[in-house]
Amino acid sequence: MERDIEKNSVRIWLTELGKAQQTGKNSGIWRYIYNLASKPRRKRIAVNMSKLQKYAAAGENIVVPGKLLGTGSLDKSINITAVEYSSGALAKLRKAKCTVVALPEMMKKERVKIII
Repeated sequence: MERDIEKNSVRIWLTELGKAQQTGKNSGIWRYIYNLASKPRRKRIAVNMSKLQKYAAAGENIVVPGKLLGTGSLDKSINITAVEYSSGALAKLRKAKCTVVALPEMMKKERVKIII
């Protein structure tokens, strides 16, 4: 069942990213994210919390086109969206008072940073 939910979230991501490419607004960045997120599961990007700590500034809008893992710590509040989250990563995001945003909401933001 968990695998079905995961497939649905990837499908939702790809559908939303496909729509964004057609609109033309920042279509280059969404095409790049689409290409990264559409890879097979074994080749999809995995990002640790330590990388977020290093490269993300407080208040930034972050897109992870793969799975967010809980290794490392985070002490800044950011807005983030990812295809998947590990349970440890979600706990650490809550502790750091980060906002987990759905992809359609993130696509409305002006400035977005991709962490790969």
